[in-house]
Amino acid sequence: MSSIKLTVKRLYQLRDERMVNTQATARIYVGDRLVATEAISGMTESPVSKYLHAGDLHGKTLRVEWDCAGIADMTVTAVERCPCCQDHEPE
Repeated sequence: MSSIKLTVKRLYQLRDERMVNTQATARIYVGDRLVATEAISGMTESPVSKYLHAGDLHGKTLRVEWDCAGIADMTVTAVERCPCCQDHEPE
């Protein structure tokens, strides 16, 4: 089963030279088609990932765009997951 792994690498806002929580909206595309919109809030400088269900992703381009009232860095990758336990299938 194909899944999309959304990884938020950084998310924060600077206020008075301090990092504070912020909000972002991520839009995930397969090719030119918008497949998901995710609202994200909080603060991190360590990668945090979320898995989204997807159809057939073979040979299709994934990308993520976001709006954020602060600093954000995100990536998306296609991963294959075991349909029964949702664990990563061996490579």
